[in-house]
Amino acid sequence: MMDYDEEGGNKKVFSGNTITIVAGVIALIIFSAIVSVYPHGMEISEVHDVVYSGNKDIGMSGKIGIKGNIDGIVASNVSGEFFSGAGEIIVRNGSSVKTFLNRDFLVTGGDSELNLTSHINEEFGCAVILFNTSGDAPLEMAADGLINLSCTGDATLIIKNGSVSVGNGTWEGNGDFLITIKGGFHASLDAKIFGISAEGPMKISVSKGGSFDDTILDGIDIKLPPLPFSLNGFFAVSDGVLSVDGNPVTIKNFSFFRGDGTAVLEEKSIRIDMRAVLAVIDGDFYSTERGTILWFIPDGIISLWPIAIAVWAITTLLKRKYISKVEDYDRGLSGLSVVIHVLAFAVSFYLWDRETEYMFGQSILSAAVKSLSSGFSILDWMVAPFEVIPWLAAMVFISLPVGIILSSLFGLMGLERLGKGVGRAAGLLLLFFAGFMYVSFFLNITLSPLIRGFMGF
Repeated sequence: MMDYDEEGGNKKVFSGNTITIVAGVIALIIFSAIVSVYPHGMEISEVHDVVYSGNKDIGMSGKIGIKGNIDGIVASNVSGEFFSGAGEIIVRNGSSVKTFLNRDFLVTGGDSELNLTSHINEEFGCAVILFNTSGDAPLEMAADGLINLSCTGDATLIIKNGSVSVGNGTWEGNGDFLITIKGGFHASLDAKIFGISAEGPMKISVSKGGSFDDTILDGIDIKLPPLPFSLNGFFAVSDGVLSVDGNPVTIKNFSFFRGDGTAVLEEKSIRIDMRAVLAVIDGDFYSTERGTILWFIPDGIISLWPIAIAVWAITTLLKRKYISKVEDYDRGLSGLSVVIHVLAFAVSFYLWDRETEYMFGQSILSAAVKSLSSGFSILDWMVAPFEVIPWLAAMVFISLPVGIILSSLFGLMGLERLGKGVGRAAGLLLLFFAGFMYVSFFLNITLSPLIRGFMGF
């Protein structure tokens, strides 16, 4: 029982159970409010300025925008190419030549090559772009939308093993065709893969869109190892000049970045400027943190455990010599202490999980939701060690010593039970706010060697 107040000789008494229940309800309200205010987390992760230039293999994926002048498009596995507004259409199939005036036409199936001078300004909610200067078309793209073009001059369209329908079925043919389009036209192109040849500078914007469909990679001739992060807002670069936060970085193998940025293609070379929330360079997670003489502990938190041990030893000695009384009302606060601890644990882990989602594009909670809705897949859970290992490391090096320091100080005031809850809660909250700064550091000393071995670096 606990004395709450006294008026007119009548004492109001609340039991520890009542306090615990009320505290539990309040804690539930607080947690629900935090989830509501921060559905995507607090997004406090360190962001790196990444600049790259080179002319080797590069990959980009996510929400992509393309803007610039082009002189040709190669389409593979054509779903449909619709041309309208042309003044004259000349269709050649071997020795056969047919001419149509002011007709629309549709191409389906096969592959095509469209040679023209036009401007592209399109945005795709989900797309993948590969850059390689070895072919005629330096950009290879798979996207979930159409490419829409307008051309004011003449153009040629080469079709291999496709079908052509002119004038809404007035004339149809199958096979290989050479089509000359005169007088300008509009085109909407839908194919599994596009090869784009640029004429002059081309700007490509890449960002983390609402969702990313991994099946879009099926049509691209590239094999990626299983990755613990989403390809939504993804950059992969190879040989070239790279700097991170203004510091030159040497890359020997493919390196990966996740974030938002732009790429400018000009004269068969490409320059990328981006803001990366995740950077993996030659199999190592990029981190500005450095280890102490104890290489597995970052500089910034090496002193927490010595301080915790010193505070615990001093307060224990003081309590034995000078303090023997424990406040009576502290005995009724055991339940409140547990509620405070559980609330802090739930808030800290939730925010940590949402921050992992922000950095990696995947997290334990998102994997659990996906497993419940779509069935279990080991690929969805690959992110688990990348979330849990830094969490446990931050628990050991940040949360536990902070909890010991605060609970020891509360014990001097005779509030040992309440002090344990408050100390643990403060440690858990600091675990999130300070611990996420060291995620890349902890991953480097635990999982990076495995990543390098798995990828053959």
